[in-house]
Amino acid sequence: MIPLISVKKIMSRNIAAIESHEPIVSAAKIMKQQKTGSLLVKRNDSLIGIVTDVDMTRKVLAGEIDQYVTPVEAVMSSPFYTIDADDSVARANELMTKHNIRHLVVTEDGTPAGIISARDILEPIYEEEGSIPFWPNHALKEIGAALLLIALLGILILLSPAPMFPKADPLTTPEHIKPEWFFLAAYQILKFAEILRFLGDWAPKVIGILFELAFVFLLFSVPFIDKNPERAYRKRPIAIGLGILFALIFMLFTVWGHIS
Repeated sequence: MIPLISVKKIMSRNIAAIESHEPIVSAAKIMKQQKTGSLLVKRNDSLIGIVTDVDMTRKVLAGEIDQYVTPVEAVMSSPFYTIDADDSVARANELMTKHNIRHLVVTEDGTPAGIISARDILEPIYEEEGSIPFWPNHALKEIGAALLLIALLGILILLSPAPMFPKADPLTTPEHIKPEWFFLAAYQILKFAEILRFLGDWAPKVIGILFELAFVFLLFSVPFIDKNPERAYRKRPIAIGLGILFALIFMLFTVWGHIS
C-alpha cells in the first residue's frame, strides 16, 4: 500500500498573525511582505479567526469595503478549521472540500504549527512505506553502493586486464570530430580552457577538468545548500534558481559546442 504523506511534510511553518482591530490594509501589507495567502486573527492573545487572500477579493474588493478603516475581524472567517500535523494530505483535501475553504491551520499537540493551503495539495504527493530521509540515510546508502560497484569493477580489471594498446589522449580530439550531443558541453569547456595556455601547457587540461568536476559537485550539492523542507517549488527559490542556472550553463556550452 502507498499512503499519502502527512500534512506536516508539505505545510508552511510560516504562521503570520494580525490583531483583530487592525485595518484590512495592514493585513494586505503583511501578506505581501511575508508572501503568504493567509493571516490568523487574534484578540487578547487568543486566535479568533483567519483572513485569506480570497476574503480580500470577495469581501473587500467585491463588497466595496473601505480597507483603510474597516477592521480585519469584519472580513475574517471564524471559526477557522484545523487539522493535526500527522493527518494525511487526503484528509486535508476532504476537510477543504467539505467546508468549502482553501486554508487549514495545522496543529501539533493542540498548538498551531503551520498552515496548509489548497495550492499546496493540488497534486497528490505519495511516499513509499519504509521510505528514508535523503540525508544522511539515502545519500550514504547510494554513496556506499557506488563505492562498492567501483571496487568490483577494479577487481575485474585486475583479474582480467584489457589488452594494452598505445594510449590515446582523451583531451586531444581532432577538430573535425565531435562527441555525441550529451558530451558537447564538457567538450566545449575543455576547448574554452585553451585560453589558459599562457599559464602553461598543463593549464587547459587541468583547469578544464577541475571546472567540470566543480560543476558536477555543485549540482549534487543543491539539496545540501537549500535545506528548506518545503516541497512546493515556489517556496524553494534557492534550489530552483540553482537548478535553472545549471541547466542554462549546460545548454549554453552544448549549443556552443555544436556550432563551434
